[in-house]
Amino acid sequence: MFNFGNKRGKQRQQCFRILIIGRANAGKTTLLKHISSADSSEAPVYHKIRRRLSINPTKDVRIKINTKRGVHDINQSFYFPSNPRFVFHDSPGFESGDESQLKQVQRFIHQRSEEWKIDEQLHAIWFCLLTNASRPLLELERRFFNERRPGNVPVIAIFTKFDDLITQVYDPELGLQES
Repeated sequence: MFNFGNKRGKQRQQCFRILIIGRANAGKTTLLKHISSADSSEAPVYHKIRRRLSINPTKDVRIKINTKRGVHDINQSFYFPSNPRFVFHDSPGFESGDESQLKQVQRFIHQRSEEWKIDEQLHAIWFCLLTNASRPLLELERRFFNERRPGNVPVIAIFTKFDDLITQVYDPELGLQES
């Protein structure tokens, strides 16, 4: 990904840190696995030692994926072994309408934008939006996009599950183009 020389002239590998936000069942995990070139059975590797990520497999901690939906620790970083240079943080999303979740995300963005080490900085925010006519933007999602965020971290809107939208609006009597 990034290669920067240190004072001794050695090359040091850097990671690209991404915060992913989206509702439950928005396709976040599918997207992350695709970006990481992970196969469907590949489990993420979580690491939480002094907020630093180690690419050294002997120090990584593999934990079972939590089967409970909506349980997230935004400070818990993870990656897929097929591409450890992409480091992800998963936000709990704003479905419950709890303003503390929005504040938690804003705090995380602020803290990560002030990090001076490139490895610890947040490089991008991916906001997964369902292209589903029956699930419009929630109030806290609107506020996230409308309010000023600390730092200079780009927010990238990713529209997921487009095939569901096509299914909703497609009318066989009108044909594909007219639908």
